[in-house]
Amino acid sequence: MSALLRLLLVPACLLLLGTAPAQAPTGVDAMLAELNAARTDPQAYAARVRAFRGLFTGDRFQRPGEIAVVTQEGVAAVDEAIRFLATQPALPALGRSTPLDRAAVEHAAEQGRTGRVGHDGADGSSPHDRMRRHGRWRATAEAIAYGPTPEQAVMQLIVDDGVPDRGHRTILFSPTYRLVGAACGPHPVWRTVCVLNFATPAAVSPAGT
Repeated sequence: MSALLRLLLVPACLLLLGTAPAQAPTGVDAMLAELNAARTDPQAYAARVRAFRGLFTGDRFQRPGEIAVVTQEGVAAVDEAIRFLATQPALPALGRSTPLDRAAVEHAAEQGRTGRVGHDGADGSSPHDRMRRHGRWRATAEAIAYGPTPEQAVMQLIVDDGVPDRGHRTILFSPTYRLVGAACGPHPVWRTVCVLNFATPAAVSPAGT
């Protein structure tokens, strides 16, 4: 069973003086804010994971007002994620990239139409192929979450239940990547799909070289 398919088993994100306050981010903006919160202060983010642990009964967790979700590892994966976060060094926040957003939109929209899962496009394209359609990159990676809301996707990828090498978590906390783009949409089988594309721009050669 592939790492991706193992991940699929957890399908489960005042008016004052006439001026409205800034709204909390939602959707993809909230997902990327969550990602950068985890990268820049992993120890503080561990507190959110501890709160999530409290939703478990055996191998199931249930958020208020939602159906219970069966996991493969139960709290063992959550506890392992908490230990990881406790020792993970802080990393710089990732910058938002419009070209990477476009690559993510492309893949999420296709899977929303076809019901496909995985990183390969219907045309055989890889994540790197799709990202290269929109920019020049030295290093690329992709993580996909199926089932959760955008706000919940980052925690799902950090816990990485059922993925022995925690490959999605490794991508989220890699110091290699500097930029991120993302898209979420409906999925006919897993309810939602959230695609995160990570990259480091290719070095621009000096003129004349």
